[in-house]
Amino acid sequence: MSLEPGRINRLQVRRQTDIGYMLFQSGDEVFLHFNESDHKALKVNDTVEAFLYFDFKGRLSATLHTPLATIDQAAMLSVRETVSGLGVFVDIGISKDILLSKDDLPSDKALWPRPDDRLYCKIKAKGRLLMAIVPPSEIPMPLERPELGDEIEGIVQMIGKEGINLLTDDLVNVFVHHTMLESMPRLGSRVRATITFESPKGLSGSMIKNKELKIEDDRDIILGYLRRKGSMPLTATSSPEEIKRVFNMSKKAFKRALGALYKDRMISFTDEETVLNKD
Repeated sequence: MSLEPGRINRLQVRRQTDIGYMLFQSGDEVFLHFNESDHKALKVNDTVEAFLYFDFKGRLSATLHTPLATIDQAAMLSVRETVSGLGVFVDIGISKDILLSKDDLPSDKALWPRPDDRLYCKIKAKGRLLMAIVPPSEIPMPLERPELGDEIEGIVQMIGKEGINLLTDDLVNVFVHHTMLESMPRLGSRVRATITFESPKGLSGSMIKNKELKIEDDRDIILGYLRRKGSMPLTATSSPEEIKRVFNMSKKAFKRALGALYKDRMISFTDEETVLNKD
C-alpha cells in the first residue's frame, strides 16, 4: 500500500530527528514535525493515524491534527483568503489551507466567496491537493425538511445557468430559479429564501422580497424577473418555445400573467419588449 495524500494513513514511527519524526509505511517515508504531533510523545515503532498533505514547499508531510475534510469526507468549511489569480483558500482545520481553484469558481470575480463565507467541500487529489465543491446532487436530502411557505437560511453552494442552489446547515438543498432572484448572490454567502414548491426532484424556493408573493404565482414570477432586469425581450406575441425557455410556463399562462400586470399598470409594452414601469 502506498502513501495517500488527502487521506488518513496508518503509519509507523521509524525514528526521531531533531525536529520531528520519520514515519513509514511499506518502505515509504514521510516527515512529521513536532508541531504537527498534536502534543503526543511518540516512540519508535508506535503506530499513528496521520493525515498526509503537501506543505508550503510542496513536500509530502504528515499531521496528527484531524482535518475537517478529506478526499472521503466532506464538511462545511470557511474561506480564509481570496487570491485573484488562483482562487480561494479554505480552512480544513490543519496548519495549511487548501486551494479551491479559480477554475471551479464563477468567471465573474464579484461572485467569488469572501473570507468567512462557507462552502460544503471535500478534497480532490490532482498531483497536489485541491478543494472541490460538492455538487448538490451528491448530497443526500435529510428526512426532516422544510415545508411549503417556510423560510430557510443557507449558503449559496452552487451558481448555475438556471439558478442557484442553497444548502442549509442541516444539508437541505433548495433550488432557486433565476426568475426568483432579485439579484445574484455570491458563492458561499449566507442568504434567506422561502420554500415555494416541492417535487420528486427536491425543493424550490424564492428570494424575492415581496410580501404578496404567492406560491406558484406566474404573475409574480414574471414580476420578479422584471424587478431584476428592468425589461425582457418577451411579449404576448413571443413564441411558446421562447416563453418556456425563460419562464418554464405555457404561453397561455404567460399571457394571463402579463394581462394581470398590465391591468395593475405595472408594465408597458414596446414592439419587442415588456418594460417594468418605474412607478
